[in-house]
Amino acid sequence: MDKIAVVIDNVHDQTLMARLLGVRNYRFFAQCEWLCKSNEKFWSIIICKSTSQQTPMQSVPSSHINSRIIVLSNRIDEDVIVETLTAGAHYYFDLRDSERVLEARIDAALKRHLQHESRDLDVAPYTFKADTRAVFHGKRMLNLNPREFDLAYYLFSNRGRVVSDSELMTSVWTLPAWQDKRRIDTSICRIKKKMNLNTAQSKWKIMRLFKQGYQILC
Repeated sequence: MDKIAVVIDNVHDQTLMARLLGVRNYRFFAQCEWLCKSNEKFWSIIICKSTSQQTPMQSVPSSHINSRIIVLSNRIDEDVIVETLTAGAHYYFDLRDSERVLEARIDAALKRHLQHESRDLDVAPYTFKADTRAVFHGKRMLNLNPREFDLAYYLFSNRGRVVSDSELMTSVWTLPAWQDKRRIDTSICRIKKKMNLNTAQSKWKIMRLFKQGYQILC
């Protein structure tokens, strides 16, 4: 497995992460800025924040925003979790869980990313680049943020099938199915505009089925 970057707040967290990651190929960074200056490429980034008042993604350098990001934090207020996941993190785990549970969660998250690594998706005229979380229309890169990429990628990967709101909440946002689903509608509106969907110039449409979910149709 390629290298994992681990950004930590303090020595205690560094010791904890060393136990959780075991013999994995990882490197510690005390600050996200140091991670940026390293000029290294990492398959995944784990951010462990137990003392900082910053929300975890605020300190992630723009050069690494498209990396696979796992956040561990003892801040469990809903606004922080939602902001972190919307900003591009793939997972948000409660740092107060037992070490056994945290190790299992990290293993599951890394295995899932390994399964999807470099699985590009070509759906003419769009190309989804999984490693950079970028969408191209021909040679032009579209301005989708990481969460919009994940949502569009998931819908186009399941084109033709009705995808429920609950499935999108758990699979794309990694939030419980009962969470407020208005964020889905907001992201869909932005994707439609940025990808020029549901227009006379595009053969692709995102359809909203009342009380069922969304469906990509050609």
